[in-house]
Amino acid sequence: MFLIIGFRTTVEGVLLACLKLRQLPDAHLMFAEDLDELQRKIDFAGVEKDFELVGFGSALSTTELAACVLGTHWDRHVKFSRRKEPDPIHFIDLVLRHSHCDPSELVRTLSLSDDVPSLFSGKTQLQKRCYRCMRDVNLSYHRLCMFVRPAFVRGILTADIKPEHRIEDMFCRWLARKNPDLPVAVVHGDKAWIGNGNFVGLDRSIVVASSFLGNLAAMNASDEVEELWDVYYDSQMIDSRRNRKQAKKFQPKAASSVSSMSMKDRYKVERGISLCKLGDFFEM
Repeated sequence: MFLIIGFRTTVEGVLLACLKLRQLPDAHLMFAEDLDELQRKIDFAGVEKDFELVGFGSALSTTELAACVLGTHWDRHVKFSRRKEPDPIHFIDLVLRHSHCDPSELVRTLSLSDDVPSLFSGKTQLQKRCYRCMRDVNLSYHRLCMFVRPAFVRGILTADIKPEHRIEDMFCRWLARKNPDLPVAVVHGDKAWIGNGNFVGLDRSIVVASSFLGNLAAMNASDEVEELWDVYYDSQMIDSRRNRKQAKKFQPKAASSVSSMSMKDRYKVERGISLCKLGDFFEM
């Protein structure tokens, strides 16, 4: 019978699966977010196999596990590295957030990396794919921070986003840090991530159904403010001073889908603005 290592798709689960795979290099890998999902996968396989479950109740911290996988002094490589790469724990977290991530590939990549430099070396196809996933997620996160414009909805600083990867909680934490005196909400689909929730009687960080916040489109009180800003921006923009090449560089087309406001800004970068001045609105 084949041996299967079943692990949880968390940083701890990936590190534990890596250690187990080094002990059992011929084992197959199966991942899941929780035990119920793993059981459904096992039932679907319909084959009797020996299972080793890891990551569903680990007693070790991520730093202890990282030391076991990458060596005792794994953090020194990060401090003294010339390349500005994330530490291995953050690296694993970013890769797992990728929409097309294969956690089994990540486990095999770590099992073949004896130290931190080898993790970023890109010598194998697995290392290259994992590194590319990390960079994609990191870039997507920074685009959200740069281009999304939150709006006040019933006293909550709210951002409705459509990220390519699973980074809603990262963006919510960043937004909460930037606005420590306000409750913030990041909405994607039917879920809403709330930061600084203590200002509205909730936990400091919590995930709720987006319906809990109400119909955001119907009660958005900032539409008039946005329209007023558009009038001011369009009327005061001097086209002769417009650097379209620079504008496209700092707001690339790929970033236009993160929010409706960034999409509107991108349209102005591509098409320009109407030829009007603020004085035109005061003519009798």
